[in-house]
Amino acid sequence: MAIAARQWRAARPYLLAVFIYLCSRLIIVLAISFAGTYLPLWKNDLWQSGARWYDHLLRWDSEWFAGIAENGYRYNGGPNDLQPVAFFPFYPLVSRLVASIPGIGATVALLLVANVAAIFAVLLFFRLARRHVDDDTALFAVALLSFYPGSLFLSAGYSEPLALALILCCFALLERARYVAAAVAAALALATRFVAIALLPVLLWELWRKFHGDRRRFAVYAVVCMTIASAGLWLYMLYLGTAFGYPLAFADAQAAFNGNTSLGNRLVAALTLEPLTRLRFTDFSPAGLDQWFFGVLLALTGCAWWRFPASLALFSLAALLVPYVSLSGGPSGLTSMTRFGVLAFPAFIMLALLCRRWPALGLATIGLFGAILGLHAALFAQWYWVG
Repeated sequence: MAIAARQWRAARPYLLAVFIYLCSRLIIVLAISFAGTYLPLWKNDLWQSGARWYDHLLRWDSEWFAGIAENGYRYNGGPNDLQPVAFFPFYPLVSRLVASIPGIGATVALLLVANVAAIFAVLLFFRLARRHVDDDTALFAVALLSFYPGSLFLSAGYSEPLALALILCCFALLERARYVAAAVAAALALATRFVAIALLPVLLWELWRKFHGDRRRFAVYAVVCMTIASAGLWLYMLYLGTAFGYPLAFADAQAAFNGNTSLGNRLVAALTLEPLTRLRFTDFSPAGLDQWFFGVLLALTGCAWWRFPASLALFSLAALLVPYVSLSGGPSGLTSMTRFGVLAFPAFIMLALLCRRWPALGLATIGLFGAILGLHAALFAQWYWVG
């Protein structure tokens, strides 16, 4: 009995974290039901995976992931053509493996992989947060992340939940000084989303902290771990070079998704702060809210430098700046930053600390987040763009 009681006490906060997350998913389910009754489809000729309620979580990028999972990659070299090589392979690959189970199609597999990964991500996020703050604040951080509008994509057929789970797994392994295993997790995360390249400087920083007194050992670990951690990128490039004769096809393919602007032009525009000249603070559409959430998360990341280990703040900053630098210089500007921000998880722990200090702010924030989450879910279900 005593052992069972201890096990229950140990498991209870984790179960509560999952319960909080599932409560936020109820908002999405209700929003989908509302949208199906009262909100017309944005267009009637768009791809539909089916008529089931959860098919409303398969929109926009989900079509590309489903196509990759079912038919693999294609690339014709056309710079202005939308091409699946812009999407990294690990999420559709895992979904394809799940779809090989009898009775599970590719689209259902996309949702299964995403939602199971999201649950693991919540558990890992709570575990990490409670190492830096008390349990109540860690649970509040889970609530903020769960009700955050960008968390819609933790339930949709998108790669964010799998990427977040692998990124948090990398941090969990780094805490236990399992550097090679952490590098493997980083490689899988990078094979899921390019933004996980932000894990490379984090891994290098942790190796330096551990071995800076032994330069030779640091150099050996750095070479081995950097080679492994970057494998998610260079193996994909190797595949693209072998299959299509162009290792950088994934980068060039992004041009068609960004108003036919080249990566070089987007980089220059972002580095010269051009996206900031197009801010419209009176725009409260989903695209308009992206600039607000980007700014808030960036400010919270700045505060995190003073409160959390450098590796957490470094990752949060890089997770925001990588999409800013690589994508925001296009005509869409800061569009989709709400979605990208869900990976900047340390910012939510920082926000939880502030909200615990001012409880009214915390309740208002969760209420506002939940309202926008419901609105975005309803719009997304009917093919309106929300990120």
